Amino acid sequence: MTLIQVLTNPNGFFEEKMKTEVEMKTPLLIVLLIAVLGAINAVIVTQKIMEILPPEAAAFASIGAIAGGIGAFIGAIIMWVIYSGVFYAISSILGGEGTFKRVLEVVAYGFIPSIASGIIGIIVMATSFSFENFDMQNPELLEQAMLNDPTMKMSVIVGILFTLWSANIWIFGLVHARRLSVKNAAISILVPVGLYILYTASKFIGA
Repeated sequence: MTLIQVLTNPNGFFEEKMKTEVEMKTPLLIVLLIAVLGAINAVIVTQKIMEILPPEAAAFASIGAIAGGIGAFIGAIIMWVIYSGVFYAISSILGGEGTFKRVLEVVAYGFIPSIASGIIGIIVMATSFSFENFDMQNPELLEQAMLNDPTMKMSVIVGILFTLWSANIWIFGLVHARRLSVKNAAISILVPVGLYILYTASKFIGA
């Protein structure tokens, strides 16, 4: 088995994976890599904001960047556990069997597309996005301006597409990890993921 199979043939990958004991080293590395990418992105955003603040506020740029990076890093790990918990809970209602640890394992593999998404996000934020024309005095106007920015909208669309790719992987992962039908696995995944996508899209549609 190779990690490429997760992307190209998730059903076959997880079918083989279930023949072995739960192994958390690779899943942890995947999640940690995503956490690092998220931290880098947060640092870039914080630095860009601090660059256009008054000198007295910009003095805290390094502290803000570090805090943002740490927050994003921890947030990625927390989201892994939350996603796994939600999928586990819904699949339990639908008759799923199997351990939570196994769900943690397959959910981590499903995050592999987020690695590419994270790299794209860093490139976009570092090269194409600027806060220079934003009003930093009003947080609400700043958020509105960011939601209206074409670069941000394109970044969100790309993120949604990668999330759907992850959802496809998670469905097959749950089929094998929780011994579910494809239908019940799809319900377990697509209900929470669909709500997340609708919420994210609604913010930009309404902007």
